[in-house]
Amino acid sequence: MSLLTIVGIGPGSPGYFMPIAKEKMARAHTVIAAKRLLPMLREFCGVEDVDFRVMGKIKDTLTMIDDLLGQGKDVVLTVSGDPLMYSLYKTILDDPVSEGWRIEIVPGIGSLQMLGAAFGETMEDARLLSVHGRSRSPGSIAMDVTENGRVFFLCSKDQGPAWLSRIMLDYGLDQVTVFAGSDLSYEDQVLVSGPPAEMAEKEFPSLCVAMIKNPEPRKITRPCFLSDEDFERDKTPMTKEEIRVLILHKMKLVPEDIVWDIGAGTGSVSIECARQVPFGQVHAVEKNEQAIRLIRKNREKFSADNLTIWEGDASDQVKKLPVPTKVFIGGSGGKLEKILDTIAAFDSPVRVTVSAVTLETIAETSEILGRYDPEYDLIQATVGRGRKIGHYHIVDTNNPVMIFTALLGGK
Repeated sequence: MSLLTIVGIGPGSPGYFMPIAKEKMARAHTVIAAKRLLPMLREFCGVEDVDFRVMGKIKDTLTMIDDLLGQGKDVVLTVSGDPLMYSLYKTILDDPVSEGWRIEIVPGIGSLQMLGAAFGETMEDARLLSVHGRSRSPGSIAMDVTENGRVFFLCSKDQGPAWLSRIMLDYGLDQVTVFAGSDLSYEDQVLVSGPPAEMAEKEFPSLCVAMIKNPEPRKITRPCFLSDEDFERDKTPMTKEEIRVLILHKMKLVPEDIVWDIGAGTGSVSIECARQVPFGQVHAVEKNEQAIRLIRKNREKFSADNLTIWEGDASDQVKKLPVPTKVFIGGSGGKLEKILDTIAAFDSPVRVTVSAVTLETIAETSEILGRYDPEYDLIQATVGRGRKIGHYHIVDTNNPVMIFTALLGGK
């Protein structure tokens, strides 16, 4: 049966080509590589009857490989760096065309290893990330650096060492050191390091790698929940603390989440979310002026600098907000359907939690969420609070609250 061998050729300099790579190419019928590498690989291979072909678009290249394998021909696909590190191997496995292919991997030396070697920094226990062609929020990057002693990055043109350095400054991580390298293994390679303030002002090539070293890594811990008495409040309705705990549990927040709190009221849920997502953002939407004043007071009281307040009709305001990862809707001003339709249109999935008390809102929420996520989760919560009467105690029960959770968007 024909064989596809995916060969990592390292950072690109012939000195880092592995001898086994030459052996695999010499035995293959076809070698596929990037256009700029073909002359070098032909010379390295040293065998004239090998068919060298230019790698095109991924889909076209996979179709070409499938055709060659179907003809019983062995193929070598060369990739820069290591095939197992943010390379084509995973893309090939995820594509249905590769089903049934026989695949062999020849690892190579990656650019992250080259950077670590250049600065004498170990990769043991390091976090390895790619921001090349992948969307990562600044908060998630800051959290990774906060929690790890070393984080290595495969960079892109717009998300390079200077961009990473600015994130460090934005999140107060000015104690770290940023390392950067480009054209590694070549005569004109560039290696530079320094504090974020210095590195943020430098220009770097479009293709480079970086490492951020944190001398004082620490794990991010979640704060305990607040009590109702902790908040500034008046007659504005507030989600009771026991219900807040259930809502936050259903939201399943992570430290870098982008959160919407629609119908924020006093801001009790907004504040709790802001404390749970120190590397994320919380956007509280509220139209009542008195409630807005309370949210501002509570934001100041709890130093919730990652909380932004939006005043106005929720169905209009949400069009201005960044794409969320989590949404809580405690009040919609009669615009629930418009708000949920907006969320459902996002390309990425959003976890939505809705609390409802009235029968009309319960019915409407059930109908709309069922349209987008038939498997939505629903719980009913009733909280009773003890009260003393004379020598006796009774329990006053609040109205039951329905808490819906569903996944919208990303379809």
